[in-house]
Amino acid sequence: SSKQENFVHGRDSPEKYYDAILCLSVTKWIHLNWGDDGLITLFMRIWKLLRPGGIFVLEPQPWVSYEKNRRVSETTATNFQNIKLYPKEFQEILLDKIGFRTVEDIGSGGLSSSKTGFNRPIFLFRK
Repeated sequence: SSKQENFVHGRDSPEKYYDAILCLSVTKWIHLNWGDDGLITLFMRIWKLLRPGGIFVLEPQPWVSYEKNRRVSETTATNFQNIKLYPKEFQEILLDKIGFRTVEDIGSGGLSSSKTGFNRPIFLFRK
């Protein structure tokens, strides 16, 4: 069965744990809609839902992408003004504040020659 919910404000499901969680091209939208607190909540929930040794694959969007999309709504415009945590700091936050043990840049692999513009870093964090 499929399940749909707002992950940032959803209920914790302590009976379910995962080996891997992917977060590809979504941190910007969570950040713009729920601010720094929403982003930290996302990272903490992911950490809690991973089994020990589990992996979190993160593809953060660059700050310039935030600037291009900040006026999508009043909420995003307001949150954009109040953001203090920038994408370049996500690694440090995930390692030092959330508790992930290691990070590795696994790159964008074969996507670097893509015409869609998705030549972004992809990070693999291990719990």
